[in-house]
Amino acid sequence: MARHKRSDSITSSDSSASSRSLNSVSPVDPLPSKKVSKKATRPKKRRRSSDNDEKRARKKESDIDPDEEFLAAACCIARCIDVFCLALQQRDAAENGDLSEDEDTQACRETRLSKISPQVQEQYKRNYARLLRLAPSLKPLLGDPRKASELNDIIKKMDATISGTRSDDASRLKSQIGHYVAFNTKDHPIRPAIYDGSGSRTHLGINHPVLARFLCPVRELKRFSEDADKALKDIQCGKVNLTASALPAFLWAGDPPGQEYDDDNMFEGMFDGYLLERTMRHIFTSPLSAYGGETRATRTCNATLHDMTTVEAAHISYGCLQVRFGISAKNAWSEIDGAFNYREFYNNIIELIEDSPDPEWKEDLLKAWNVKIFKNEEGRDSNGTRDNEKTSGSRESRDTDLARVRAQMAAHRAAKAVPTPAPSTHEPTPAPPREPTPLPPREPTPAPPALPARAKSHALSDLTEAEDDEDSERVPIKRKGKKAGGRSKRKAPASTAVRKSSRK
Repeated sequence: MARHKRSDSITSSDSSASSRSLNSVSPVDPLPSKKVSKKATRPKKRRRSSDNDEKRARKKESDIDPDEEFLAAACCIARCIDVFCLALQQRDAAENGDLSEDEDTQACRETRLSKISPQVQEQYKRNYARLLRLAPSLKPLLGDPRKASELNDIIKKMDATISGTRSDDASRLKSQIGHYVAFNTKDHPIRPAIYDGSGSRTHLGINHPVLARFLCPVRELKRFSEDADKALKDIQCGKVNLTASALPAFLWAGDPPGQEYDDDNMFEGMFDGYLLERTMRHIFTSPLSAYGGETRATRTCNATLHDMTTVEAAHISYGCLQVRFGISAKNAWSEIDGAFNYREFYNNIIELIEDSPDPEWKEDLLKAWNVKIFKNEEGRDSNGTRDNEKTSGSRESRDTDLARVRAQMAAHRAAKAVPTPAPSTHEPTPAPPREPTPLPPREPTPAPPALPARAKSHALSDLTEAEDDEDSERVPIKRKGKKAGGRSKRKAPASTAVRKSSRK
């Protein structure tokens, strides 16, 4: 009984505690009722497939790095337009006086342009126009003050990419150009060796007896023919100046370069040196194609990336620049190498080719380079044909066959395209009667000559005499035509009947 009373007390205490706790809790406010709009609900419009396609396209564009287009254009500028091009300078030259800007900005622009000659300013304007064609997304940023900071950031990145592209090409060429210098590595290796394992380049350039001849001005090559050691010392001590206006010997054909140089015909063999050719292939097609053989490239070449279809003066000048720096004694890039100025050298070659007084020479030069780089004097095909194709006679016949098949297909298609004339509903107009053409008078046919009379035999039999008498007395019989019912019967001649009676 005590246990039951205790449990009852516990339950009563618990119930009182719970009631107190419930009374202490504040009442919960009811949720506000959602207002129902009085307007009738409109059915949702179904999205068209075109809207979905536009959304996907916008999403795809948003995933692409916006700077990728500008950086790709900067790489193309370095190799194909102007390696010393600075986008900021091109913009200054192109937009001088065309933009509304404050006095400080205009003064800064004029200060930069004052250090550039008018001829170079025109070149910068042309480069800037080509830059806008390569990167059309720059146009909306121009002339908008709100996007000035964004435009400046992009231009700075492009300038850094231009210099970085030149540096990358030089670094990749550094490990190979020592092999390209030897005309035939197996039979005539370079002595002393270009790669000594130190990683330094101080023993190259004018400090190397072979490379010094490559860098020697072509008009001073006779010094090496007379006394090679003395000529090397004259170059090292500065008696022979290596300047941008004194074209180096590696530009000319021959082994060694400039071997067949003619001072009276300097343009013969110019820009035909084997070291320049191997370097150009290394840069624009692939290192495996440097020696001119067939290759199976595993990556897209720079010529394809930059949509380079033909060789131009800027490409040749860029190759000359990389050769000159690659065999020099400089460990790091510098625009000035003693008395030699790389920017001036680069511009001199472009002007020499572009402003040549002999247009035929320029045309032949560029065609020859198209053959060296693209195996075709017309340049690389627009449909992405591989650069390294066979040039054997079988290919010529194959091309001839393909051209013939295409021509026949075109002729067949043209014949099909000719419309068939529809039948006319009106009666054709009768042609006017033609007058009979008079026949030429026929010449009378001469009568055949009379046959000689047959001689009679002296001893005649009775039968023969009877036949002759009957033949003389025979009357010609007229033959009748065929009747409708059958054939006409022919009468036997009288001579036959006489013969039969005589036999009896």
